[in-house]
Amino acid sequence: MRWLMVTTLSGLLLFSLTGCWNKAELVEYAFVQAVSLDLSDKGNIKLTTLFYKPSGSSALTKGTGTKSSFTIKTEGKNVFDAIRDVTIHLGRKAKWDHMRAILVSDEVLKAHDLGVILDFFRRDHEPRPTNLLLVTKGNAGEYLQLEPFIEYTLGQQLRSMDEGSSRFAAKSMNQNILKVMIQMKSETGIAEIPYLYLNTKRGSVPNIAGVVVIKKQKMVDIIPPEELKAFLLLKHQFKGGIILTSCEELGGDSDHTLQEAFEISQGSTNVSTSLKNNAVIVNIKAKLVGAAGELSCSTINTAKEELAYKTRLSNQIKNEILTLIHHLQSKKLDALGIGNMIYAKNPRLWQSWKQDWGDRFTDVQFNIQVDVTVTNSGMSGGKPLDK
Repeated sequence: MRWLMVTTLSGLLLFSLTGCWNKAELVEYAFVQAVSLDLSDKGNIKLTTLFYKPSGSSALTKGTGTKSSFTIKTEGKNVFDAIRDVTIHLGRKAKWDHMRAILVSDEVLKAHDLGVILDFFRRDHEPRPTNLLLVTKGNAGEYLQLEPFIEYTLGQQLRSMDEGSSRFAAKSMNQNILKVMIQMKSETGIAEIPYLYLNTKRGSVPNIAGVVVIKKQKMVDIIPPEELKAFLLLKHQFKGGIILTSCEELGGDSDHTLQEAFEISQGSTNVSTSLKNNAVIVNIKAKLVGAAGELSCSTINTAKEELAYKTRLSNQIKNEILTLIHHLQSKKLDALGIGNMIYAKNPRLWQSWKQDWGDRFTDVQFNIQVDVTVTNSGMSGGKPLDK
């Protein structure tokens, strides 16, 4: 009896199992690794799509010299129109859920709103909102013709470059479509996107360094790599990097003495706003923890020498923050999100300031305090090797 009940229940459960009513074979799709958007001579969207080329074993692909990817170029009245034309060349439908990066040329962002360009990638169900977004200097499609250095596809190579530049060098920032769209919907409406360009001095090597500033959906400025360390600190996105200090203050010959380096392992910043007589005051308190990475003129064997060393480091960071602030204030660009902080505290006041906030931002007063903690002097002690 018990056996009969088990058999009956098992048979009934079979009817509740789902079937492959909407199955699709792999041979019907081509998997996208990266895509670039440019403008054609007619003003249309020129799309270059980088596809992954499956060949059984990726290691075998490298060994035989067979390329693991290929590109197809299409053109259309908009992004979706250009995407659909991929099938007339490839015979397969493009699959977007494995895409790693989206490249948009600076010329596109000067002619079209960023929201219009990205609309398909946020509206369609396949592209992930966490896809890396890059702005390129010049033609974006040309970057997809480059060979990856260590990864098997250029899409993954670009993603690794951005993560490394942000995490270890503090010269880029991790941005994706979702983050950029949230920034553009903020009260200030300013967003930042990593910048991709070719370093012609080093043999046309691709670099991801610096960020493009977007205001009112258009590209308006570039924050250079040397200012990005301070920018990441103030945006609470600093993960690691180094501080360079000159030996000039210690009487060294700046033309013949290499600069010193301090490696930051931890960095945190507290940014707060206050109002005084209808003027905005921003207080910045940065705390950095790290170790001496390279010494050429400093000695830090005693407490007095360590204090002098920390003072030099603090002054250097403070100067870098001031340089960034002066840059943004001269362009009337509140890329730091000070306006968003005012809105969170006093929405009614912000509504009366919003229209001319760019002009008001130039008059904002910044008070900066930097605290540096030196954990150790490395393996070679507290003085340069030549001393």
